[in-house]
Amino acid sequence: MQKSDDDGWTVVKSRREKRESRRKKPEMRRNFYRSQPDKIVKTSQVKIKQQSSIRQYKPSLRYYPQVKTSDKIERAREFRRLILAGEPLDLSAYNTVFRLMSDYNSSLEWLDRIEFDGLNPGLVTFSILMNKARTLKQAYGVLEIIKEHLLKPNLVTFSTLMKKTETWNQASEVLEMIKQHHLKPNLITFNTIMNKAKTWNQGLQVLEMIKQCHLKSDLVTFSTLMNKAKTWNQGLQVLEMIKQHHLKPNLITFDTLMNKAETWGQASEVLEMIKQHHLKPNLVTFGTLMNKAETWGKAFEALEMIKQHHLKPDLVTFNTLMNKAHTWKQALGVLTMIEQHRIKPNRITLRTLRKKAITSSQRDQVTQLERRYR
Repeated sequence: MQKSDDDGWTVVKSRREKRESRRKKPEMRRNFYRSQPDKIVKTSQVKIKQQSSIRQYKPSLRYYPQVKTSDKIERAREFRRLILAGEPLDLSAYNTVFRLMSDYNSSLEWLDRIEFDGLNPGLVTFSILMNKARTLKQAYGVLEIIKEHLLKPNLVTFSTLMKKTETWNQASEVLEMIKQHHLKPNLITFNTIMNKAKTWNQGLQVLEMIKQCHLKSDLVTFSTLMNKAKTWNQGLQVLEMIKQHHLKPNLITFDTLMNKAETWGQASEVLEMIKQHHLKPNLVTFGTLMNKAETWGKAFEALEMIKQHHLKPDLVTFNTLMNKAHTWKQALGVLTMIEQHRIKPNRITLRTLRKKAITSSQRDQVTQLERRYR
């Protein structure tokens, strides 16, 4: 149940064992925090040496996104080294290390370290821990820990909990908890619950909730709603809503709409809309267009568009093109293109090629290719 850390301190996994351990351990570090708070080193005072230069960082990772990822990692390592060496750093330093932990169990051990060192974790700390949870059960466990610490969960806490839900009903339960705590859900809350919706009607229901709360839907809201659309007409309906709210659709909006197209002609209409909005179509756009092609000629036309826009087709593009092939010769021609682009065919490529094989000699040729690219 116990595990020794690098400096010999005991990290207690069980909360009951942790409390029993505290009674036996000397309270030197906790007394240091209580009796000499002026000697606690603040995060902003720690200087980190990196690439022959001294850089002084501001205390929060969250509100300074311009800091490079490599700098964040270096700073977290330095804070961890100082903490393990016994330096009395503030809670912000512990949270900095906390954010870069990937494993939930390791995060729980680090929470024990925070409390063992005499610091009182706040909602920020627990929100970070909940974000590390891999399952909804673990997230609810963090919520119980928050209550044990006599803290009142805020909207960020419940929004993080909602992200861990897997179904519409689970997300709806979290929304009820928000109301029970007399908190006002914001647009992020509703966008999250709309993302959990399984049907078009549930998405419209969330849109109605947003109106009732006097909130203004944004492009994320409508893009998520469009993703729930089952037909081309429903997708166009969402596009009309976007225009009515004086929002400017982006490439993701049009790519989602193209995905709802039922014919090549409808997909081509979306491509024209993209050009009218002065947006640059990407490989995803043309891959979706190719997927809507009814014939080999139209699929090959989409490939030509990719070249005209100076884009480099990838394996997904060629696999989609091969799937549109009507003959063995056309499918084999796509395989030649793949090799010319120095791309290694995957299982999907060879499986599609086998479907196009008719004669026994063609099947033997596919078997040889499977052995070659194994």
